[in-house]
Amino acid sequence: MAVQRQLSIRARLTLFFEVAIAVILLFTGVSLVNLVHHSLETQARNQIEGEILQVQQRFATAARVPNHVVVLAMRGDVVLQVTDLKGTKVWAASSAIAQAPVLAHLIVDLHTVSGLGVQTVSSAKARSTVAEISSGVGAPISTTRGRGLIFGFVYGGSISHSVNVLLASLLISFPLLLLVAGGLIWLGIGLALAPVESIRRRVDAIAVEDLTQRVPVTGGDDEIARMARTVNAMLDRLESSSRFQQEFVSNVSHELRSPLTTLLATTERAAKDPTKANWPDVVDIVMREGRRLDVLIDDLFWLARHDEHQVTTTATDVDLDDLLFEEAQRIRSLSELSVDTTAVRPTRVTGNPAMLKRMIRNVVDNATRYARSELRFDSHYEGDFVAVTVADDGEGVDVKQSERFFGRFVRADPARSRYSGGTGLGLAIVAEIVEHHGGSVHFEKVQSGSKIAILVRRDGQHR
Repeated sequence: MAVQRQLSIRARLTLFFEVAIAVILLFTGVSLVNLVHHSLETQARNQIEGEILQVQQRFATAARVPNHVVVLAMRGDVVLQVTDLKGTKVWAASSAIAQAPVLAHLIVDLHTVSGLGVQTVSSAKARSTVAEISSGVGAPISTTRGRGLIFGFVYGGSISHSVNVLLASLLISFPLLLLVAGGLIWLGIGLALAPVESIRRRVDAIAVEDLTQRVPVTGGDDEIARMARTVNAMLDRLESSSRFQQEFVSNVSHELRSPLTTLLATTERAAKDPTKANWPDVVDIVMREGRRLDVLIDDLFWLARHDEHQVTTTATDVDLDDLLFEEAQRIRSLSELSVDTTAVRPTRVTGNPAMLKRMIRNVVDNATRYARSELRFDSHYEGDFVAVTVADDGEGVDVKQSERFFGRFVRADPARSRYSGGTGLGLAIVAEIVEHHGGSVHFEKVQSGSKIAILVRRDGQHR
């Protein structure tokens, strides 16, 4: 099926404004024609009424009205006709209609001020003359021959002619106005969208391999400038994301290569001469590197799900003090380290149980790798937060540089961390979990060893 091509924004905007202008011109034209027609009608009626008044005064002061038809002089386009009261005989008429029969008679019309209206006669004799008159006005008149009726009309269709001329002018000028307006709108929109097209071409030219280029930002604070700054900010994020992805893939490859190389080298040596191989050492190395791979893959899987917002975020009440006591029992059973839990106080938060348990486990495991003989746990409330600290009596870290340890694949001692099973992802996961629970994590300065302090919101207001 053929794909329907959509009009460009420039064409759609031009069409929209053309239609809007056409509607406005149409409304303006109709209003103008009606206004002119009404104005001409009003002017004609005023002129007719003035002529009627003069004739009424003339006949009222005349000594005698002759029995034949009196021919009245025309003034402008106004014609008059005076008839008897019954409307059967013409007493006087303007020169243009002097030979015409009775053309109209009065009717009741409540829409007029006088309550009287004019209705033209539809006889065969009067038809040709009636076709030439319009805007009739009627009134009674007193003469020496008795009471009669006087009618005034516009003769020759001057009003309709003027209206037709106006219509013709509008029909010619409006399309020209639409054409000129369309051209100006097309050019104006083109000029307005030119910077947008320039930005589009610039972004299109920026290759994925070279995200260092940026869109030029014009001066000012208009929509185009703000869009350019937004595009540059997006390119900054893309560049940072691309760099992070490359570094992440490189780090993952390095981390996976190390245990795999150890496993392959150990098994290959043992396979060459099985009788001389130290199989307990082989088993120990395989199990240690296998556990390291398992931890690394588990951490990578968790981070991938977290980055894609697929980590379960079900919130419930969690006792962090219970988690610390469980970790203390685990460390005592797996090592000869002593664990001081005397400072652990009942501390309950609302959060994700699995994430909070992983947070405590990672912090404790990190401290265990560097501790010489002792770990110290602490938990207590600090306002709207729960504070948890895990300290060890190891070599310690530089607190000023410690923020970087919460990045991915960062270790204080890479060689020792790899040997002890560290992946460089434990504290990065801790930082993600703490941030998810609206808190913070950092190393605190102590006289000896190192100490990690965690703050987690109590009320479950997560980000």
